[in-house]
Amino acid sequence: MLKINAVLFDLDGTLVDSNQLLIDSFKHTIEYFFPSLKFTKNDYIHMIGPSLEETFSNLTNNDEIITKMIELFRNYYIDHEQESIKIYPNVISSLKELKKMKIQTGIVTTKFKSSALPSIEMFELNKYIDVYVYLDSVEYAKPHPEPIHKAISLLKDPQMVMMIGDNPSDILSGKNAKILTCGVDWSYKKDLLRKTDPDFWMTDFNQLSMIIKKYNKEA
Repeated sequence: MLKINAVLFDLDGTLVDSNQLLIDSFKHTIEYFFPSLKFTKNDYIHMIGPSLEETFSNLTNNDEIITKMIELFRNYYIDHEQESIKIYPNVISSLKELKKMKIQTGIVTTKFKSSALPSIEMFELNKYIDVYVYLDSVEYAKPHPEPIHKAISLLKDPQMVMMIGDNPSDILSGKNAKILTCGVDWSYKKDLLRKTDPDFWMTDFNQLSMIIKKYNKEA
């Protein structure tokens, strides 16, 4: 059995807590373009995860409106990002521990590079992350396996790889790519996430190094 020597992370909702800002951004955008539509907070939560194009195409098939919605969403998000998002507890200490263990790391996100970089730079994640796959790096978004395959192709001599995420699409992408998966207990979609049956489950980031050490010991 191969040992885990690489871990891939989703960004939003996994490493950084941007859920409320994402909800606010969806609400602001949809209320602007479709003021007669009424959604609950739970409705907005379920919009988190897929690409913006996919989400907004459920509301209209007008490509021009979808493009404008994406632009408004991103502008609102960027305008409020500095004040609204935070990093989850023990993320940095865990990433430092993975470095000591010589575990490679990557971020696989459904955000475009220009949208993801501010969060990555704000929390200096670039000190600990080795490879990045953004939405504009691939043709297909999660849950398609392409983003995972792309990340693996950028790693050095990958053996067993694990994908960690808060969204069902993260776990399904990992499963479709035939790698290990791990769900996180702080997911806004925890019930749906559990139904994807990830190989591991974390209630705290500090558990990550222990999960890897235990798996590798038995490998």
